Amino acid sequence: MALAALTLLLIQRGSLLLPALPNIDLLWLALPAAIAALSYPIIRILGWIVIALLVQFEQLAVATYPKQLNVHPDQALRVTAEVTSLISRGRYTNRFTADILKAPPTSRLEGHRIQLFYDPAALTTDLVPGSRINAIIQVTALRGLVNTHSGHSHQRMVFRGVSGRGTLIHHQPLGGPPSPLKSLTRRHSIQHWLDESLSASSSQVIQAITIGAATTMDRQQRERLQATGTQHLMVISGLHLSLVGWGMFRILRLVGLPVAYCYLLAAVAITGYFWISAQAVSVLRASLMCLLVVGAGLARSRIAYSDIYWLAMIATLLHSPWVTGLPGFWYSFTCVGVLLLISNTQRIKAQSGWLRFLVSFKTQVLLALAVMPLGSILTGFTPLIGPIANQIAIPLMSIIVLPPALAGILLFLISEAFPGDGAILLAQGLLRVSDLGLQLFWIVLDFFAGLGISLTLVRLPALYLMSAFAAFLVFITGLRLLSLAAFMAIWLALIAPKTTRPEFATLILHVIDVGQGNSLLLQTAHHNLLYDAGPLSRSGFDAGAAIVVPALRAQGIDQLHRLIISHGDADHAGGQASLQRALKINDVIDPNHPDCRNQRG
Repeated sequence: MALAALTLLLIQRGSLLLPALPNIDLLWLALPAAIAALSYPIIRILGWIVIALLVQFEQLAVATYPKQLNVHPDQALRVTAEVTSLISRGRYTNRFTADILKAPPTSRLEGHRIQLFYDPAALTTDLVPGSRINAIIQVTALRGLVNTHSGHSHQRMVFRGVSGRGTLIHHQPLGGPPSPLKSLTRRHSIQHWLDESLSASSSQVIQAITIGAATTMDRQQRERLQATGTQHLMVISGLHLSLVGWGMFRILRLVGLPVAYCYLLAAVAITGYFWISAQAVSVLRASLMCLLVVGAGLARSRIAYSDIYWLAMIATLLHSPWVTGLPGFWYSFTCVGVLLLISNTQRIKAQSGWLRFLVSFKTQVLLALAVMPLGSILTGFTPLIGPIANQIAIPLMSIIVLPPALAGILLFLISEAFPGDGAILLAQGLLRVSDLGLQLFWIVLDFFAGLGISLTLVRLPALYLMSAFAAFLVFITGLRLLSLAAFMAIWLALIAPKTTRPEFATLILHVIDVGQGNSLLLQTAHHNLLYDAGPLSRSGFDAGAAIVVPALRAQGIDQLHRLIISHGDADHAGGQASLQRALKINDVIDPNHPDCRNQRG
């Protein structure tokens, strides 16, 4: 099982690096031999390689890379589209995705998924997720940002099935309301109820942790989560699915239902929750693992957790040929895999509460060390306070915040199917309890974030990071002294590397791709100077926080000797506030600086 999963994983990841798809017609002739090879341990790996190659390239052939759209940015197009996502609300603009059903033939838009932005104040009719609309839009092909340390935004959009971006100018609903049986319709009704029942900030968080809505949390919330290493609590995971399945099973057992029916209805509950969630990678992985556990219980058989893990990975890889290009895949499977290894190596049966607490804290520390190589690649930042913060934040979320929120949403859905005051009043009461727990959650995060204990990581070669992770895995499973020495050597290089600096009287100029706007890093032997901080868009995208800070951290820079802002507009100064919060800046020169004002006369 593990061999099949890892073979498919490596081939899928490698295939995404190819400039073009190869012709594999002749490889199909080897399929019978590959299937036969699975019966022989010595050549089994060759069989899995052939099968994995066929599966991956056939998937890529179906899910073709988007063709170049024949559109001009200033051209207004009349299209028929279906809204395929919830509306994500920003500070000035909202965004959503839409599938283009009809479009002018010359535009090549038909059949593509487009991400659209709009000014809510300019529209006379509200958009309803799941509905069909006649619309006037302006579209541009994907032209993402390419940076060594913050990834290729173009690729990330493609991996999510998006072929272009555009602006919604006008729309008119087409036909009646969307079907109530659509999961998107149910998610929209939940989102609307949460918006009416809670404050904007609380509603956004509850939407994220219950239905996986990609809402825009405010800057302070994002910074607190990042500073404490608790971002994972804002994503639907195994915790959510386990609560749903276990809760349904226990309630049904309390009313005396036979065990078989309890397992069956628990599986229905898990599937239903997956149906109304965002169905992201972490949700798919958690749903598959939970359903396999429930299925084993229903069949009264035992299945190893490791087999469940590998089966879930295979199913996830088969679900999408792009999934290994998404950070969520690596975080989700890495964390769960490490937890399984830890649980297999420590069998603690102590009754002491303090000892259980210490064992749990040890798990948090090991998990933080395990994902550190990933942090180097994806964020360049690791909060050292994370294990302690998670030790308190996870129980708060799993006991006080999440259960009443999920129960409240269930009662709300029941009240929609069977109208009545009792269910909705109880649902609102549970939502208030969840909101109070959420306020306590933020108080705890404020305390830990205020300690300011963090670590800047330098981006290292992939082989180096894989060696660190391999040494760590050996450490938690055996040969601890040898693997600990190897892991610590790599870990020290990760946090305290010898970064390359220019020689004396030499200047290195780094151009950071921030789209519209500028950000240039000038390095000398002893100084770091940044010219412009990147843009802050009307949609709320902050290039300073999302692009510039990771680029600086990846090079081991946590201090700027000078920041120069050429213009006061958002294209050049938009990311300044984020830079000043994330880095130590000795001197700032902006258009309001006395020297600049004197030059203007």
